[in-house]
Amino acid sequence: MADSPDGRRAGGTGGNNPVGTTSPLVQQLADTIAERISRGDYNFGTWIRQETLAKELGVSRMPIREALGQLQALGIVEMVPNRGARPRQPSLRELTEVFEVRALLEGHAAHEAARLITHAQMQVLYAAVEDFRGIVADALTGDLDTAELRRRWVQANSTFHDTILEAGGNTQLRATVSSLHHRIPRNLTWTALDADPRLLAENADAHEAIAKAIDSRDGDTARAEMIEHSRRARELITSRSQDSFAP
Repeated sequence: MADSPDGRRAGGTGGNNPVGTTSPLVQQLADTIAERISRGDYNFGTWIRQETLAKELGVSRMPIREALGQLQALGIVEMVPNRGARPRQPSLRELTEVFEVRALLEGHAAHEAARLITHAQMQVLYAAVEDFRGIVADALTGDLDTAELRRRWVQANSTFHDTILEAGGNTQLRATVSSLHHRIPRNLTWTALDADPRLLAENADAHEAIAKAIDSRDGDTARAEMIEHSRRARELITSRSQDSFAP
């Protein structure tokens, strides 16, 4: 964990910060919290304990509170008086709209990746597909608990999609997609998959189809497969979690 400019320590991804602030420390903390929400470390309804987080990251509660305020302004968390902060539950309409925009943007990234991807990046995509296959196998045997399967799936999924965005070469597109993932966390898809081997296998097939289209330099198919993959994820989330979202 890197030291901040004022000597205090804070975590962060070092990548696409979801906020821009005048304080590097607050920005770094906001990035850390948003990334944890995206990974599913803080689920909807889970309270983010400021004192615990401050102690863990080696800072006072004030910059944590400021970081949460930044995230509230972006609609990522909600601040409840006398209770604290928690990830904000999106409405069904918001979820649908974010997935629609995300599908178009990631579809374009896949199209561009088919044109620009390097051999090394292509190997990363295929390695992620193998990780998905391994998760399916372990889900079938029941050798690992759900938490460990979730951790591996979130890592493989993030690696796969982030590599395509990187290969597409558009930094503004990457930043925009990153902000959308903070609004509707990628972990939601895992929640809908529910460690079901059949659904996990379908998910692995979809990732492999995208990878093969990119490897074949078929941008149109890569875009279509990515859009369909996003559509399927949206439908799965809404069908399995209909009661969790406001209209």
